[in-house]
Amino acid sequence: MKKELGYGVALAGALAGAGALAVALMRKKKREEIYHEAELKAMNELDEMMNEGGEDILDCDTCCCAEECAEVCAETEPQEEADAKETTETAEEPPAGS
Repeated sequence: MKKELGYGVALAGALAGAGALAVALMRKKKREEIYHEAELKAMNELDEMMNEGGEDILDCDTCCCAEECAEVCAETEPQEEADAKETTETAEEPPAGS
């Protein structure tokens, strides 16, 4: 009788452990789904904001800082041309061993 009772308690403990594990796995899966949905929603909102904001960036006629933008562009263009010129000059130099 004691042996049968011991098996019954062991079986009940194993079933309770398996049930607790199943519940924990279901909760974890649900949390991951919620997190994934929230992440997708945030990415979609960011894309929408970028698309809405992109129209304002390209419209220089209504920009309040158009003069500052022109100054920055004027400063960076000569620097970019100089950098490009240096890279083409170094690429055209023959190797020293020839």
